[in-house]
Amino acid sequence: MNGSSGNSNTGAMVLIAVLLSGTAIYLLQGIITPLLLAVFLLVMVADMAGTLHRWVPKVPLALWTGISVLIIAVAFVVLTLFLIDNLTGLIAGGGNYNAKLNAVLRAAGDLFGVRATPSFESLMDSVQTPEVAGAVVSWLQGGLSAAAFVLIYLGFLLVSQRSFSAKLTILKPTGEGALDVDQIIARIQKAVTGYVSVQTTTGLMIAVASWAVMALIGLPQPIFWAFLIFVASYVPIVGGVVAIFVPALFSVMVFEGFGRPVILLSSLMVIGFVVGNIIQPRMQGVGLNLDPVVVLLSLAFWGVLLGATGAFLSTPLTVAAMAILAEFKTTRWLAVLLSNDGNPYPTKPRRIVRRTRVPV
Repeated sequence: MNGSSGNSNTGAMVLIAVLLSGTAIYLLQGIITPLLLAVFLLVMVADMAGTLHRWVPKVPLALWTGISVLIIAVAFVVLTLFLIDNLTGLIAGGGNYNAKLNAVLRAAGDLFGVRATPSFESLMDSVQTPEVAGAVVSWLQGGLSAAAFVLIYLGFLLVSQRSFSAKLTILKPTGEGALDVDQIIARIQKAVTGYVSVQTTTGLMIAVASWAVMALIGLPQPIFWAFLIFVASYVPIVGGVVAIFVPALFSVMVFEGFGRPVILLSSLMVIGFVVGNIIQPRMQGVGLNLDPVVVLLSLAFWGVLLGATGAFLSTPLTVAAMAILAEFKTTRWLAVLLSNDGNPYPTKPRRIVRRTRVPV
């Protein structure tokens, strides 16, 4: 009875801790969101710098770290200019879509029995243009402000990285059965970089194949749509589905009839299915070891707490949580539930981090 009561108390305490932590993260998301993105970029910078240092060991690691930061910054600027250029092109050709949109609205009205179908122009006239423009400007300002905070956090993290490592070494627990902090951090870093590597590779596969299909069909700005599909592939499950339907819906406004839009949608769905259900699981292997249901639930959980950033980082955050929970006897059952095979952390003899010398 005492053992059962103890387990119940432990479970209740863990549940309360999760709820309190979730509430704190939600209330402080304005501070936590850029910090998490900065930590994510720090892991990517460290992995890139380490890879470059292994290729050219004569160059100091610190220099490779600076080069890695510069590469990421330049890539961000180039992608931003690329998006602006393609969006400008789409907006410039918007007048050519009016007639097609009116035809689509009439067809939808006939389908649902609506006699007086509104035109696209009348719908646009009902839109409060100043309010929409203000919302767009506010969204852009918020995005730039968030990016600035992320870069500031990243700079401070890079500067304090060495001192933090020294502090962590001092704070490590000692003695028999002590937690292997280095191993936990290494496992989290390996899982995060592995996840990003797999998502990047499979996302490129989907994007390149989608670009080829869209270019063959004649969809305007195929590189832009392929890039959106690539970015959306980092959001598990939902991102790929949404990214496939957006260019297909856009094709309805471009092509006459529904033949090519149907072909486009079918082709994109086949590409997403083959890569997402055959290639991607084989590449992931047992590296992440997350239950598919947990992946979906973590997407919803972190999305509610941290918005779009939480959806983007949902899988790495869940992998990190599973690695930490598996190290404690009272929370290991949670890690078991999160894992795919019930073994989140292989059971093996605990190696001693640092023995405590007893004076004689």
